[in-house]
Amino acid sequence: MYSDLALYIDGKWLNGEGRKGEDVINPATGKILARLPHASKADLDAALAAAEKGFAAWKATSAYDRSKIMRKAADLLRERFDHVSKVMTQEQGKVYVESRAEILTSADIIDWYAEEGRRTYGRVVPGRQKGVRQIVVQEPGRCRRGVHAMEFSDADAGS
Repeated sequence: MYSDLALYIDGKWLNGEGRKGEDVINPATGKILARLPHASKADLDAALAAAEKGFAAWKATSAYDRSKIMRKAADLLRERFDHVSKVMTQEQGKVYVESRAEILTSADIIDWYAEEGRRTYGRVVPGRQKGVRQIVVQEPGRCRRGVHAMEFSDADAGS
């Protein structure tokens, strides 16, 4: 059930290959599930460059098509909820019912954002001077690199 872990950067899977790492341990049994490679600074730089390249394509995609992609992601999560829930239970020690609820809720959240993204309308703001109108257009921003705590729930992704 548990696969080898690797970093996915710019369309390639990168295994340990001399990288530092740590064991992923099932908290219920103490059994080592896999070895998790840590990203180096060069890996992070490559990941950010790949994300910026991918983001340019995402930004050029219409809101309608981005919504369809996100809905497909939510559908795939629902199709695979049993497997994903079992892996989450192994990794985090949650009971299966909690993992299942979190995965299905995550799919619902993705759907919600997919629909909200379709309604990202601009607005016209009256200017200070007569005959001037300012137009506000909402569009995707940019990529950022950040670090977050490992106790990050899929259901918290939108907050």
